[in-house]
Amino acid sequence: MYTVPSSRDNETISVPTSLRDSLSCLDVVWADMFETEDINHDRVRQQQIDFLRGAPPRWQNFYTSVNQPTVVPLVKRDGFNDLIQLVEIRKRKGALITDAPLRYQSGSGGSTLAMQMLWHFRKDLRCARAIDSDLNTKLSDLSKQVLDLFLLSNEEHANQDRRTVLLLLDTREKTDNYVPIKNVLCNKLIEEIHKRGINTDTPVVIILNCIPTDFTLTDTMIIPPNLSEETTKQLKEKVLQQIRLQGKSQRKVTTINLHHKDSSGSTLALEVLSDLSKEFTCETLREPFNTDIAENKVFTFEIQNMANGLLRIHKTHQKTVLLLLDNKDDKSLHYLLKTLEFKLTHADHPGFIIINAVCKSAVRVPDVVKLKLELLPDEKKRFDQKSLEVKKEYKKMSQKLHSFNIMQRGFQREDAEKMIREEMANHIKKDPKSKGTRLFSFLALINSYVPGSHLSKLLCKRFIGKSEWPIDDGKPSLEMILKPFENLIVSFSDGEQKADCIRLAHPMIADACLKLFTEHNVKRSDVALDFLDSMVRSNKISYEQICKSMLVTRLEGLTGKEMFSKLILDILDEGENNTKQCIDLLESASSLFSTNPFYPQALARLYYIKVKEENKFEMAEKSAKEAIDRDQEKSHIKDTLGQVRKSHLQRYFKNPNRDIKVCLDIAKSAIDAFHDEAKTAEFESADTRFSNRGLFGFLQVCNVSCVMNLKEALEQEYKGDLRGDIESRYDFFERYLVYSRPTPKQEEPAYFSEDVEECYIHFFKQGEQTGKMTLNEKKMKSFAGLLHFLQSDINVLEKNWNAIANPQSDNETQMVHYTLANIILSQFDKPCENLQDLQARLQELWKTEENHRSPEFYLSILLLFWPDEAQTVNQDSPNLENCVQYMSQSYERTYQKYLYGRYLVPLFFLGKGSGLQKLVHKKLFKTDLELLTNGDENVEVSCLQRINGEVKKHQVFAVRDGQQIQVSLYKRASVYRDGEVSFYIGFTIKGPVAYKIRYEENSK
Repeated sequence: MYTVPSSRDNETISVPTSLRDSLSCLDVVWADMFETEDINHDRVRQQQIDFLRGAPPRWQNFYTSVNQPTVVPLVKRDGFNDLIQLVEIRKRKGALITDAPLRYQSGSGGSTLAMQMLWHFRKDLRCARAIDSDLNTKLSDLSKQVLDLFLLSNEEHANQDRRTVLLLLDTREKTDNYVPIKNVLCNKLIEEIHKRGINTDTPVVIILNCIPTDFTLTDTMIIPPNLSEETTKQLKEKVLQQIRLQGKSQRKVTTINLHHKDSSGSTLALEVLSDLSKEFTCETLREPFNTDIAENKVFTFEIQNMANGLLRIHKTHQKTVLLLLDNKDDKSLHYLLKTLEFKLTHADHPGFIIINAVCKSAVRVPDVVKLKLELLPDEKKRFDQKSLEVKKEYKKMSQKLHSFNIMQRGFQREDAEKMIREEMANHIKKDPKSKGTRLFSFLALINSYVPGSHLSKLLCKRFIGKSEWPIDDGKPSLEMILKPFENLIVSFSDGEQKADCIRLAHPMIADACLKLFTEHNVKRSDVALDFLDSMVRSNKISYEQICKSMLVTRLEGLTGKEMFSKLILDILDEGENNTKQCIDLLESASSLFSTNPFYPQALARLYYIKVKEENKFEMAEKSAKEAIDRDQEKSHIKDTLGQVRKSHLQRYFKNPNRDIKVCLDIAKSAIDAFHDEAKTAEFESADTRFSNRGLFGFLQVCNVSCVMNLKEALEQEYKGDLRGDIESRYDFFERYLVYSRPTPKQEEPAYFSEDVEECYIHFFKQGEQTGKMTLNEKKMKSFAGLLHFLQSDINVLEKNWNAIANPQSDNETQMVHYTLANIILSQFDKPCENLQDLQARLQELWKTEENHRSPEFYLSILLLFWPDEAQTVNQDSPNLENCVQYMSQSYERTYQKYLYGRYLVPLFFLGKGSGLQKLVHKKLFKTDLELLTNGDENVEVSCLQRINGEVKKHQVFAVRDGQQIQVSLYKRASVYRDGEVSFYIGFTIKGPVAYKIRYEENSK
């Protein structure tokens, strides 16, 4: 007992007691688990029944499923073999850490599949599940214990025996900084690996990263090129599966993104439309968008026309429209989705399922496994066969195995509703206020809105309190109280002790039960208020996270975050006048959690967005200030007050009897609120993502004020400071949006740059200038602004050349701008100054002062002096080792705080040309450059130069002519041992970055 796979294949090794006891954050799956134990067959049978009814699986379920002839083996969902294959690939990958993502819908069997993976690999990898109790605060401990398991070594047990750890991470939560826990854990693991000086040719950890995902809204599918007939058939079945899943939802609009390199995605989509032409109203739009729509911020006639035409089709046929958008660029899809969602009303099925077939210049083999509340044809056959075995083994009991039956029947809403027996419905109707009915309603509520949550039996017993029954019958037990509903409730525990938790058998049953309560005039808001008052009031710590998830957490929609939490949105949709119930609910939660700022913040948003009474803004402001009083150091809490005042300004302007002085006062109060928010953001911790909402909100208020003809009045009020504030914020966002983006694959919403530029035009447009002329004049004056011309009209740069043509040799800013302008012209093969002359100009500046310059200056040095294939390093050239060091320090002083946690965009790459032609801008060779993030390590990018380097103590250096220039890493985990390497290089505002690191074969 207590063995794990050894470093030697096909052997195991015992884990010392002291080490085993120290792994408090890990539930380790031992290689010989249960093999030496006597099995209690009655207990095994009951565990199997509990699991099929809906209780979480235990490790013994997996053991007995294979080793006990009397136990019906577990069904393997379609993702089982896919996930095994993915883990097999990952364990051979050269990297410190790799991941095998599993996206699953709650109730689809995702957590079970993940545990199946650990059980499957327990004799090959060191398998463990992260115990997620308060995981956010234990990530440092978790990372250390994972390394202990990898090495089989800690301070008390020094001998090492290494083997890759397969770590199951199954958590819905993010850190306090809104960063996924997996990302933070990876960084802590890498820090711990570096601290222990580990070099390895195989991964230290494979993270089996389970991500709860709602596929009813959207999904993205990758269609690789050159598919076999069989693979094409399987992909088509998955597209049909996704359409069936979304067709059962109550969304207004859903999307399926098909990313393909050739025409394969479009062809596949057309076949699907042909197959479903009798089920749906099928429409196709080829190249529907003018790609300039997003860039020119015309939320307009074309989109409105398209949306109105589609809505007419939907109204005519009165059924879901299956729409294929066949296009090369999906930037403008956001506008269409927003318009359709705004104009459609809620129904029992979607108005539109949009298949968005987008041609990408580079696609890769899918590296994520998905599990959905919809079976594929082969899965259905396997479940039907298993159903026969289950009925044979459990006979009448099989009818009560609700979780299995829901899955076997294809996750149909109607099947879940049929499981609610008539006597249960009668009991709810007859006795809606009994404690048993109320407890059952609490379970329905939390399992519907926070799937996987549970109630503690101990706290349920406290709730029961004094007996409701006659004294001579004795005090009723929890089981007696819940007896009318016992078939739908499962008991379980997290450990091996007596079952101490209860929940409903499946999230779909919870949904059906909640629907039943509403049909008997017990509304969601009634249940939620009762839950807060009866269960939460005396046990706030136990239910804090559940309440936050139900009442505050806003889910991602198609075009951004939803307005409110799902529960609040559902209560609002139940009736036109349900705002009062939501107010009561949030006020009650706010009172219970009296130090938590998120409840009064949500209440403030509810007041100003949904309430119609005249005093709505007064009440919203009161709640927003209450949130600030609870936490005065969080800028995103202060943002709500500014939003309330901005909304008040917009609303008051529509009043035909408006008073300009009142308008001005409201505008000033909004500006002051956003100023205060921006100041707070400046003092927040440097290791959190900077909140720009105060800066952005200020510009939005100034925009609104201009529309209201308050521009002059505001300028007089702020005595000339207003224009300066606007320009400084414009400068901030220009750099912010050019130098960085949220993630490598996610761009900032289009309205961001639109609102920023619109505000600048309002306040800086001169005489007969057009808005575009005003912006171009501004862009010519900054480094980030000049970079814009690589993506727009190069003629503008040529026409305005005189503005930068004669830089002063001792003016750093002018010289840097002049250098960049020449580089930009060279990218379009336009006449420009040659490399040697530009180098001479910058070299003079370098000689006068090397340190304490701007990141842009150091970037210019790197771009000009980084040697190309044929060029040797001149002894008089700037020392690039020092330049990179100074640049890192300069970045830290200038931008680190504001760009922390964001992806730094590579502005140029090192190509194969000479002179200025050695530089490649990401926009000009998009086809090849997408391979840098989408391809594997062995990919060849034809337009780029692969350079030689070396890894020392997990740091990477470019080696050229005796210099060892340190470079950053696109993927930190890709450096796993010392040795000679090669890589492509990109230049960000922080410095050089290595992409696609490849170890040389002779570097071991």
